[in-house]
Amino acid sequence: MNDDEDETPQERMAKVELYMESVKARMAPEDFETLHEAVNEMSRLITEGHEGVLEAGDRENFAGEVQREFLAVMAIATTGRMDHHVIDMPGPDGSPGYAVVTPEVANDPAALAEVRQQIHQWTTEQREINSELDGIARASGIDPDE
Repeated sequence: MNDDEDETPQERMAKVELYMESVKARMAPEDFETLHEAVNEMSRLITEGHEGVLEAGDRENFAGEVQREFLAVMAIATTGRMDHHVIDMPGPDGSPGYAVVTPEVANDPAALAEVRQQIHQWTTEQREINSELDGIARASGIDPDE
């Protein structure tokens, strides 16, 4: 039985605050500020019951370690678990990417390969859909890049 599933959003956010204190002690101040702003926005969206995508905007330092830590925070906020692993999961074209997995998956090469295959398949399908939509837009006289 996993008690994390019965936690309230407030209890999960208390875990996020604890985790953030540990991150603050080991992260560069400017990176932590970027992470803190993103976490505050995520918290607001969760509190207000919104679904959707949180965009980092033009923040140049929302990369690498900041992205990894943001994914860790999102996992804590949504699952209540603090034992997840953020692993490198490059895209099919070698572009950087990450996946958040349970310890069981992180320690199982076959399971990681399956996750990678699923992500690559999804990414390929999305690219095909986006290409088709761009073609439809162009055929309709709409510039999809605007």
